[in-house]
Amino acid sequence: MSENKNPNNPQPGQDKDSADLLNELREMGQQLEAAFRAALESERTKQLQRDLAGGVRELSQQIQAALKSLQASPRVQQAEERGRQVISQARESKVAQDVQETIVGGIAQLNDQLRKLVARIESESAEQSGGTTTQQVPIEHESATGETTKLDDEGKAGP
Repeated sequence: MSENKNPNNPQPGQDKDSADLLNELREMGQQLEAAFRAALESERTKQLQRDLAGGVRELSQQIQAALKSLQASPRVQQAEERGRQVISQARESKVAQDVQETIVGGIAQLNDQLRKLVARIESESAEQSGGTTTQQVPIEHESATGETTKLDDEGKAGP
């Protein structure tokens, strides 16, 4: 007699309760799928999507109008000009240049440590899995940021 793989007919060693549980779980999955499909395809869901899209468009238009209004405000324009002046003064400051160089150096050191950590993790992973599933990608060990260039007020590279 051939083996019967139908879950409705229990195998030797498989009791009827297990088969009933499998059948009910399968039925529940099918019912959940049907419920989700019906919900996604319902007219009410489509109307909610249309309403939401319309609300987002209206909100976007209101935000754009408010931004235009703010940009035309003399107080905002004065604050923007003061901000530009402060940024210009900060760029010219030796302290700002020193801070920038320190940050660049710190990030370069952090990148170097991260490269070492990634290499160590990849090598440990390769040892554990036998090395057959990991692809090694070469990592350049040069500074990822390159040379620091000071910009003038218009965002152009200076001397």
